Amino acid sequence: MTEKQLRLWVDEQARADIARGQCIDRPLMPEHIARMALFLAADDSAMCTAQDFIVDGGWA
Repeated sequence: MTEKQLRLWVDEQARADIARGQCIDRPLMPEHIARMALFLAADDSAMCTAQDFIVDGGWA
């Protein structure tokens, strides 16, 4: 969630909906996406090919 999303659209009802639909009980934040991007840019991901890496906290 970006600062703008949190400010304009994420109210208590939205937080409850997210909590019900997401397996990991923490909000998804921009740094989670950034960490995946850094992993993919690093040598650590050198042997990953043709994969979909979904960073969504286990959204059902």
